[in-house]
Amino acid sequence: MPFYDISHTYAFTPVRREALAERITTLHCTMFNTPSLFVNIRFSPIKDEEYWYGGKRKTNTNRIFAHVRGGSSRSPDDFAKLAKEIEAIWDDVVGRKESDIGPGNPKILQAVFVVPGIVAREEGIAIPQAGMEQAWFRENLPSFQQRANSGDEDFQDLIAELRARPELMG
Repeated sequence: MPFYDISHTYAFTPVRREALAERITTLHCTMFNTPSLFVNIRFSPIKDEEYWYGGKRKTNTNRIFAHVRGGSSRSPDDFAKLAKEIEAIWDDVVGRKESDIGPGNPKILQAVFVVPGIVAREEGIAIPQAGMEQAWFRENLPSFQQRANSGDEDFQDLIAELRARPELMG
């Protein structure tokens, strides 16, 4: 459902990359009542990029684009909280401290852009509008179960998560 694109010049170790992905997934799942299978995250290391803001070319830029579903059940305050929490997760994972603030510091996260209003299909299924997830899960449960029974590990994990988190089904 959501797609997080992490564009970065910061040199992530595999452990830090995994930690950032896991924590953003957990944040999204708890804020928006989403199973983890549907949280998509891509790391896009920046090598030779021209990035400009304020009319000036910048180096050592890190930013996260969060493409999420909008809707009446998600307010601008929800998206602002999401952006703030992502910044806090970034700072913790990369070990950024207040004293690290300064131009060109590779640990700085320049921006989090939350872009609501996504329409998509995942795993051959149209995703629901925000606020309609519970009915969508109940409607698609037989398909999810069939995929799990056929050996699809992602859907086996989804079924286990749906059982562990009854609030997802309502």
